[in-house]
Amino acid sequence: MPAGSKLTAFLLLLFLTLPVEAQRQKDPVAIKGILDLRELNPSGKFAVNLKGEWEFYWKRFFTPSDFKGEDKPSPDLYPKVPAYWTEYSDRINVTPDGFATYRLIVLLPRSYRQSMGFDIPVFDSSFELWVNDSLFYSNGRPGTEPGTEQPGYRPGFRRFTPSSDTISILINVSNFNHRRGGFWRPMTIGSFGTIQKSKASNWALNYSVVGILTAFLLFFFIFFMLYPRDKTMLSFSIALLGLAIRPLFNGDYLIYDFADLSWTWTIRFEYLSAFITLAGWIWYLYHLYPVRLLKILASGLTIFYLASAALTLTTPVRIFSYSVMVAYTGIAVLAICGIVFPIRGLIRKNTTDLLYLILFLFLIAGSVHDVQVSLGKIQGRTGYIIPVVMVIFIFLQSVLIIYRWVREFHENERLRTKLEFLNRNLEDIVENRTRELQSRTEEVERKNKLIEEQNIKLTETVNLKNRLFSVIAHDLRSPVVSILYILNLLRDKEYKEHYDKFAESSINYAQMVINLLENMLVWGRGQEEKLNYSPAIHDLSSVILTNMSIFKEPADRKNISINFTQKGKPNAFFDKDLIDIVIRNLISNAVKYTGRGGRISILLKEDLAAGKSIVSVCDNGIGMTEEMIGRIFSSDEIKSIPGTENEKGTGIGLRLCLDLLRINNGELTIESRPGEGSCFRIILPLRPTANYPSNP
Repeated sequence: MPAGSKLTAFLLLLFLTLPVEAQRQKDPVAIKGILDLRELNPSGKFAVNLKGEWEFYWKRFFTPSDFKGEDKPSPDLYPKVPAYWTEYSDRINVTPDGFATYRLIVLLPRSYRQSMGFDIPVFDSSFELWVNDSLFYSNGRPGTEPGTEQPGYRPGFRRFTPSSDTISILINVSNFNHRRGGFWRPMTIGSFGTIQKSKASNWALNYSVVGILTAFLLFFFIFFMLYPRDKTMLSFSIALLGLAIRPLFNGDYLIYDFADLSWTWTIRFEYLSAFITLAGWIWYLYHLYPVRLLKILASGLTIFYLASAALTLTTPVRIFSYSVMVAYTGIAVLAICGIVFPIRGLIRKNTTDLLYLILFLFLIAGSVHDVQVSLGKIQGRTGYIIPVVMVIFIFLQSVLIIYRWVREFHENERLRTKLEFLNRNLEDIVENRTRELQSRTEEVERKNKLIEEQNIKLTETVNLKNRLFSVIAHDLRSPVVSILYILNLLRDKEYKEHYDKFAESSINYAQMVINLLENMLVWGRGQEEKLNYSPAIHDLSSVILTNMSIFKEPADRKNISINFTQKGKPNAFFDKDLIDIVIRNLISNAVKYTGRGGRISILLKEDLAAGKSIVSVCDNGIGMTEEMIGRIFSSDEIKSIPGTENEKGTGIGLRLCLDLLRINNGELTIESRPGEGSCFRIILPLRPTANYPSNP
């Protein structure tokens, strides 16, 4: 079976076996303003969406006291909730601007007095929530006319203990700032522990999605920096940028964990993230299928997105919110092109296009779902799912990109072999041509020089690609697959109570990916001699202590003690950013290759006679042979060796340390014995020397 067919079969199997979210058991539905929960098990755990027929009072605000006594207000109708109130316009005269009261009576199981949780979504554009006779929660300040309303978007979670078998829920909602009004995601009530775990799981999942998207963003952007001629990586990075920031400004609105952003700017950033994402995707599709039609479509949509972004930044919400129609147009164009062009490739018997077709259909399904949510057509707590869909899509897309690079690598090897053959026969060709046509000697020499230059460039490119692929294929796959596995577990109810442990593992794996990418970026810049070198007199102890704090947690996990001793003044002459990377790699290696219960000793001392500062990082880990030490200093081979607990690395750490120390006019010595441990010594000058380089 050809390699392409094997990859196709593998990804199809992976796609078809992805876990599908189980459908939620149907909740009881309110009828004529009453939700009957009396059949629920009073001792069990439950969570119920408050949907169905609520009492609706258009352009009337009430409080619970208005419904006491004989003369109670009569509702205008019993509409289905959640929904935008403009959907009621076929029965009464309802406009997007206005205010209204929603009311629901909830009947609880007899004598149910346990603590309950209220999961409260956002409303367009502000609301007050009353439970029984008390003001329970508010978001913004509802008003009865323009200028009296203060809009707000901040989801809430509250505890409530019922004092009777009946709960009266009253919500005053107003909208004078958005193109739509009402609420389109249901409120959820249930046992306190159940609602609390659900909120925490959603929070952990959203942060994991943001972390994974950010890691992939850095990965592809670094690839683009190394190979700027491949614009596919740039457009993919732009799309990932929009997706990474989008969960901050919708759904659970994570941005409020960091900043008290205004309602207007929250919506603006939500719309801007959509425009950035769609612009990146259409250009990514063009770079996959570089045809003139797609370039025209991508250019035209980009102009529309830029205009919509300008409108979003300069106009009120009720005006720029209509620009969402531009986003829907872009999604429609992407959907059509994402189906047509892969089918076109399949007709030409390109097996890889079958995978692109499946992935784009998967992405289109998630996008259509989110459009339906935005329009209020889908009523549920799921909300926007495109970030989770994108995590799966991006992982599979990454597999395809790496596969494409491997294929190009083999093609370059074939070209290199052909060029070597031409070089071996070049002298005979030139000699024969010289005897035949002496007048063309200069042209032959020019061609010879051109071929030689191309051969050198091609050889350098092949060598660099070979190193990078060995790193990517071996070390980056494991943490990414682990993160995706944890995310899938978080979606399963059986594992949601372990969200803290899983969230911590996701963060650790994401940090591992970031550390790998950081070392690769610094090493890649060093290969191209683009490192900035800014030496000065710095405190070495502060650099050591900072990095010791970074690795305290992984050291504690393996019960490894780290001791630091300082003798004399800690100053030396070096570039702080570069030496920070050196010390970080040495401490990381010491923790990685030291077994449980081991010890690490760090000694900082000065040799005044020699004018040097010396940092020693010693451990009692697995150690190295003389042959292994020799490869560090002399070989161009890049090889990753797993740690004592199968920890991963890039294999370029020590080689990177050696290069960075040479830039800083420093030295690296190694003493090691297998099974006894290793001792790495960094030697740096106390003062600047006469020949230190201004830039490497």
